[in-house]
Amino acid sequence: MDIEKELRENRTRIDSIIESRFPKNIDLEYLKWLAGNSPYLYDPEVIQKTVFDPMWDLLSRGGKRWRPWLFLILANNLGVDLNRFKDLVTIVELLHNGSLIADDIEDGADMRRGDKAIHLKYGLDVAVNLSSAMYFMPLRILMEMDVDKDIYRRLVEAYIEDMIRIHLGQATDIGWHRGLRDPEDIKVEHYLQMCANKTGVLPRLAARFAAILARLSPEDEVKIGKFAESIGIAFQIQDDIINVMGAEKLGKSFGEDITEGKITLMVIYTLSRANEEDKRRLKEILGMHTRDRMLIEEAISILKKYGSIEYAKEFARNIIRRSWEDVEGILPNNEYKEKLRSLANFMVEREF
Repeated sequence: MDIEKELRENRTRIDSIIESRFPKNIDLEYLKWLAGNSPYLYDPEVIQKTVFDPMWDLLSRGGKRWRPWLFLILANNLGVDLNRFKDLVTIVELLHNGSLIADDIEDGADMRRGDKAIHLKYGLDVAVNLSSAMYFMPLRILMEMDVDKDIYRRLVEAYIEDMIRIHLGQATDIGWHRGLRDPEDIKVEHYLQMCANKTGVLPRLAARFAAILARLSPEDEVKIGKFAESIGIAFQIQDDIINVMGAEKLGKSFGEDITEGKITLMVIYTLSRANEEDKRRLKEILGMHTRDRMLIEEAISILKKYGSIEYAKEFARNIIRRSWEDVEGILPNNEYKEKLRSLANFMVEREF
């Protein structure tokens, strides 16, 4: 199955759904729908320039849209009526892009998807506000959904729970690359939980939405959510690998993770096996937050020396393999089940 082709084809569909609820150009009537009637007067021209223009700038740059596509595949697999519920893809994708803006600010990143990071292009104040807005604006879709009270409660609880978790994951990542913990004290289990909270949350939310709308039991919702979370963890591991092997493929600066001092699975593995001199040097370079290409290449050479890239790749493959075994019996046998499996495998083997 050509997953890359499927993702390209579905991106147009997903963007069309997003635009139907959050258009590229807004007016006063739209703001009344989004935020409610006001006793005074909205300023749509300014909100256009400070919210919708930069938001669509980021959305239009690319992105795989695999998280909303995961929702669509799972929903189809489980028999959910997408004529009624397809708008939920908007929630997942806007949350993701809002988190990217915050992530770039916190990491001091220069680039995102081949262009200037939003905070550099539009200003820090605009970017901070936009990131927060993209966390809350999609709630309007949930507020308008025609579902019974129990389903509505489960959807909202999933949203709130996972939005808390994504901030805890980001907080952990920030603390690590600020040096609040000695990298040698960070265990693989710590890294996996950070990834589960940071990168696994949104696919998990997409999967939970599908499971809830299919009226699966809370127990099966947890299992399917765990499977999607594992895809997110594997995606992050592969992202980390690509970052040291060719960050430009992601539209990022060379060795960005080294510059940020990120503690990846490869770093943890290397520190558990390296000699004392290599440990000291790797930790030293990570602590510099350097943009010097020679220093970045030196750090990468230490990671490669101990086979950390091969280790991380196989680790990600095993996560996908185990998570699929846990959920395979829950999913109906149809064409969408095979698409789910192919998507999970693609997240590990992709090169961009």
